[in-house]
Amino acid sequence: MIKLVTKKNIVIFVIVVGLVLIFWSSTLLQDYFQEAAVFLQNYGGLHPYLSILIFIGLSALSAMLVSFSSIWLVPVAVVLWSNLTTALLLLASWLIGAIVSYLIGRYGGYPVVKKFVSTERISYYEHLIAKRLGFWIIFLFRLTLPSEIPSYILGILRYPFAKYFLITFLAELPYAIYTVYAIDSIIDRKPTIFAITVIIWLIFSRKLVRQTQSQG
Repeated sequence: MIKLVTKKNIVIFVIVVGLVLIFWSSTLLQDYFQEAAVFLQNYGGLHPYLSILIFIGLSALSAMLVSFSSIWLVPVAVVLWSNLTTALLLLASWLIGAIVSYLIGRYGGYPVVKKFVSTERISYYEHLIAKRLGFWIIFLFRLTLPSEIPSYILGILRYPFAKYFLITFLAELPYAIYTVYAIDSIIDRKPTIFAITVIIWLIFSRKLVRQTQSQG
């Protein structure tokens, strides 16, 4: 069974909320961020296309590697572009990374995939997914598992690409929107919106826990 509520996740959640509160209460940190924001805006104005390519490239890479997250890139993107543009770029990047991961799994197989994901994880998640290839079950796994893992596994299992792409799009869309607006609420010091995003996340996580438990 997939566990979403673990000590590690709880600790991460508490740390994130703590860092947000520290940022909001520190004038010095906010001044540093504003200086960085001005620099990034100037750079983005001089190199608009390069900025987009760098963001897409790194965000796509984050969808392929367990150890790298695009969450740290989003504040930069929010400063450079609108929330809508950032969400679209983030979604496109994740889809690109997911497609590449799927193709690596499908055509490279275990020898290549194990360079990105440990053999233990591959075996565990393949066993978990292999017997549950229905559309909604795969969609649930896509929501709950680290995003890069299902892509490699479903590629190895040669899951139909059209279904895979649709599931990935439906799973990543809410995450992209949520991530952008949650981070924007932190940057612009919108505690009400931030609190709402936290509540939504908690409710969503609770529902996922119930769904995974019902699937056994």
